[in-house]
Amino acid sequence: MRIQDCVLSIDVAVFAPVVRNQPEDCWVEARNSGAIPPEIYGLYQRAGFLSFGSGSRFLGDDENILFSYFSMTLNCLMEMLTDAKEQLAEFVKDHNLTYDLGKKARGEPWEPAASTRAQRHLRDLLIALHASLDTVADLIALFLTGRIPRLRVGRAQFFQIENWLAQPLNLSAMVATPYDSHLADLYGALKPLVLPGPPEQDWLPLMRMLRNKGAHLGQRIFRQVGLHDTDLRFHVFLPREWPYIWEKHMKPHDPNVKADPTLMPKLLQETLINQDILTFTRCLHGKVKEIVSVCARVANTMYAAFENFAVNQTALAELERSSEAYEFEYFIER
Repeated sequence: MRIQDCVLSIDVAVFAPVVRNQPEDCWVEARNSGAIPPEIYGLYQRAGFLSFGSGSRFLGDDENILFSYFSMTLNCLMEMLTDAKEQLAEFVKDHNLTYDLGKKARGEPWEPAASTRAQRHLRDLLIALHASLDTVADLIALFLTGRIPRLRVGRAQFFQIENWLAQPLNLSAMVATPYDSHLADLYGALKPLVLPGPPEQDWLPLMRMLRNKGAHLGQRIFRQVGLHDTDLRFHVFLPREWPYIWEKHMKPHDPNVKADPTLMPKLLQETLINQDILTFTRCLHGKVKEIVSVCARVANTMYAAFENFAVNQTALAELERSSEAYEFEYFIER
């Protein structure tokens, strides 16, 4: 079916206004399940459950573009966090069904396809977590338009906030603006989460690398190393470098070369995440939720503080410059 084959001649169209005086079920479920932090739900409430026409003056342009984009962004954030929670649960379930020698020895159940399913869930978890950060960056861009370098409405990515946090905070030198206190609040709360010291340093570039490789090359890029404890219970570890080529360490046995007992422990600790994959993914999920929580708290404060400000024309212009359109109409069926 092509659009030209549908009835397009509509003389009068009547649409019921998208007005809400109570939350949508999906939002209540996301709140009750813990998929979203309370601060996200609080922003949703303050924005009148995203009811059409309830936006603040700051986001109230004549064509309803800004508040509609804000609503879409907040809904996307809720859905990405919900997806992340579900993917983490499915990953844990399937990972616990993967085969290892310890399970065989103890007679525990396992499934041949569980490993493939677990890797797909890991890939999708990383994509959802990364998308959550980029979405919350777009949310921040709507309120602090032009005040974080290269953070542009409609094109915002969290690494731009990461780069901002890596530099000293530079507020207005001569005249304080209404935005300065919120910038300082966001900077102070995010920096220790995004740019921590050891042992958590580089967690975000590592997650970004794993997400990029998984999304672009597929889940088989996640080469895993299984190590057992003294009870013959196996734990899986992910590399913290790419590409991870363990084959380069495979050499023909030379009886004249004395084995170095420190070589393998040192190699594993230097090239692998020093935390099993289940703990790593759980902590990673918690870290991203904490960052989103901070951003939502600051956005909630700004929503109230900026409510009667003039329309954010700068954000509107950035969003319009970020728009894309293409000439594609349809595929020729063969």
